[in-house]
Amino acid sequence: MVPPVVLAMLGTQAWPPVHLLGFSKRGFAALNLLTRHPDLFAVASVWDAALLSDRPPHPQLVEVAGSTARLDEYEVRQNLRRHAQALQGARRIALGGIGTLEADWTAGRQLLEALDIPHDAYRDAPAAHRWDTAWLAPALQHLLALEASFHPDPSAREE
Repeated sequence: MVPPVVLAMLGTQAWPPVHLLGFSKRGFAALNLLTRHPDLFAVASVWDAALLSDRPPHPQLVEVAGSTARLDEYEVRQNLRRHAQALQGARRIALGGIGTLEADWTAGRQLLEALDIPHDAYRDAPAAHRWDTAWLAPALQHLLALEASFHPDPSAREE
């Protein structure tokens, strides 16, 4: 489990907000971490995050999770619905990329809007869904913009 490891590393000292950045399935994971642990993770910027549309999960993800029931615990759409109230207020999600996963991007944006979860939606990254560094700079820029809006007063970040 990632949150216990993060908490153990941070200890009891004051610590800066933890930011999440992810591409494709890692974007899916970043959204899940933020959704399930909004007290631990401040913002998430994801590009071409998989599994936001209503198509069945990829068999590889079911295999990794161990079962469909276990994967359901980490299903982004369900977790956004379950924990929407915790994400209403400050803008904490940047949803980027449309490439080959345009249906995911569109469905994700529609769901966030339906749940009144503030977010940024951007398309200023490459259209191809492949791992390279082209998506990283726009995703990071949006992450930093989220962080600035989440903590508009710079002194609020200093402990």
